[in-house]
Amino acid sequence: MPEIINQTEKNQNPAAPKPGDVYRSLPAKKKAPVLWRPVLILFVVIILIGLGFLTKVVLAVNSTNAESGEKVSLFDQIKHLVSNPDTQFKGNTDDRINILLIGNGGPGHPGSYLADTIILASIKPSTGEVATLSIPRDLYVEIPGYGWRKINNALAFGNESDYAGGGEAMLRDIVEKVTGLEIPYYARVDFVGFKKIVDDLEGVDVTIDNSFSDTEYPDYNYGYQFISFKKGTEHMNGERALQFVRSRHGNNGEGSDFARSARQQKVLLAIKNKFFSLNTFLNPNKIVSILNDIGDHNTINMEIWEIVKLGKIVQNTDSNKIISKNLETGAEGLLISSTTQDGAYILTPKSGDYAEIQSLAKNIFDVNLIQKENARIEIQNGTKEAGLATKTGDKLKGLDYNIVKIGNSSLATQQETTTIYDLSGGTKTNTLLGLKKTLNAKISSSLPGFMTNSDLTYDSLNAANGNAQANGEDIDILIIIGTDQVTNGQLSRH
Repeated sequence: MPEIINQTEKNQNPAAPKPGDVYRSLPAKKKAPVLWRPVLILFVVIILIGLGFLTKVVLAVNSTNAESGEKVSLFDQIKHLVSNPDTQFKGNTDDRINILLIGNGGPGHPGSYLADTIILASIKPSTGEVATLSIPRDLYVEIPGYGWRKINNALAFGNESDYAGGGEAMLRDIVEKVTGLEIPYYARVDFVGFKKIVDDLEGVDVTIDNSFSDTEYPDYNYGYQFISFKKGTEHMNGERALQFVRSRHGNNGEGSDFARSARQQKVLLAIKNKFFSLNTFLNPNKIVSILNDIGDHNTINMEIWEIVKLGKIVQNTDSNKIISKNLETGAEGLLISSTTQDGAYILTPKSGDYAEIQSLAKNIFDVNLIQKENARIEIQNGTKEAGLATKTGDKLKGLDYNIVKIGNSSLATQQETTTIYDLSGGTKTNTLLGLKKTLNAKISSSLPGFMTNSDLTYDSLNAANGNAQANGEDIDILIIIGTDQVTNGQLSRH
């Protein structure tokens, strides 16, 4: 295993993932009369076939059974839609569908089977919410049979080693270990397929947050070309959209993989919006054209009935319900930069294992609710273990909690159980539940005996810890960290 410079031994051996928390199951649906329901569904399917839609889907998309890996015939797809209309997606017992989205260069591009884009997309059917978590290609992981390598190698290694399911399955299995989530589905598209999708949609409108230029964007002759983008909204064709999502050497803060991940999420949203617009979704010829064009440039392990059903779920997703997160470095990021012994740049978990990444992945649908409540949170270390409050604060900041103060408790003895004190009068319910789930802690509605409310009002906070001004406002939630955060593995020692 290559040696990591400036990184602890523990970072080289992330802990095994733990089972995720259970979300509530889907609410019961009102069912149509037993005799009429199959007839109605069959009628709709016949119309779609008449338009050439399902036939072209079967011919154009490399659809396979997610369990057996075998091709599924058109007849079996129609049969399933008719006889099993309420069949759940795999992994949807927690009201969540996870799909790994993979982008790669494809034939004619250097590193054609290195994963250029890795995004975990999660859909919550009960609410129509969609969450995306971008995973950087330089994340250092253990690849079966190859040791510790950058995660983007998994796609190529899986193909060359006859891994069950190929490179897509190998990459999916590794992402499952990193996130602690079951990911039944994956979809891969190469650069040619991506461009054709955008062009068949007659372009997409993308909002550019920062003007930037890139003098080292690869051309098609193994050289470089100059590209630039101006802040604002631009209507992009396939080539232009590909440049926007691939650029890695832009100025003005757009040269990092983290900035690139954010751009990729923007374009995915633009494609989704355009595809499900009235002019596209109700135009069978355009849909058939898209499917024909990408037929040789994609792999997907969803069956046709799953694709159709998933499309119905995400069709009307409000952009305000889409949560986008990146694994990144920085004060509130969950990763740190390191180098291997031979000088290769890599990214490793800041905590020393995958615990914080798994917490973000499992709780990603709570992010919007937590941000909206914006509860002011203080963290105190109630143990003799130095740095627990800071570690907890870093973990919670990565989940978008508003941490306004970090310090040590004045408790005379160590506190065994981590306790969350609700000082908001019950007005920050989502934040409290999120903290309880993340820290596996108990909630109390009253302060401990040694404290009063006046102890929790501040005119300013410790700037040395990177805290913001509290403007004399009271704290909404106080967390006193107990020794259980170490013994239960909630926080990892460096």
